[in-house]
Amino acid sequence: MGNLYIGLLHFPIKNRRGEIVATALTSMDVHDIARTSHTYGVATYFVVTPLPSQQDIAWKIVGFWTEGEQAANHSRRGEALAIIRVAVDLDETVQIISEAEGKKPLLVSTSARTSDTGCSKHIPYDQLTEKILKSHLPIYILFGTGWGMSEELIATCDFLLPPIRPDALFNHLSVRSAVAITLDRLIGDHTQ
Repeated sequence: MGNLYIGLLHFPIKNRRGEIVATALTSMDVHDIARTSHTYGVATYFVVTPLPSQQDIAWKIVGFWTEGEQAANHSRRGEALAIIRVAVDLDETVQIISEAEGKKPLLVSTSARTSDTGCSKHIPYDQLTEKILKSHLPIYILFGTGWGMSEELIATCDFLLPPIRPDALFNHLSVRSAVAITLDRLIGDHTQ
């Protein structure tokens, strides 16, 4: 899956009042999403935050497993966390992918909100799976934190995946669970 990328965005994100904010990262999201991403063959997992203090935290988590005592112990977690790159904003990550791949990635947003219609192209999971498996285009799937990505950000994407559980009475999965479910629906056993 060398053409698949994941981004966990901490800005521009909505808070519970609908205001645009920068959210704080959690060590569990950094750690667990890296492990899931590596399991499903994701090329790079970007942790995206404009806040220098949050970038420092992300690099400390990565460094603990890739450079510290745990790395000396040949930890498999270090192998997974080695696919992380910390970036300031979405534009930086798109540039990194474009330089690595020689072309801009297709941007795919995710949302738990059924009201998100800002993206002009909704794409079912099976159609995106087909693109991942048969296309040579880089595909970059974006996940939001907090109460989700801003509508403006979603509108800039090429595709929007449907919510995981659109009709659930309680529709508020942790982002690390959402990433795992999404990658399994898209990739399943096609990681070879």
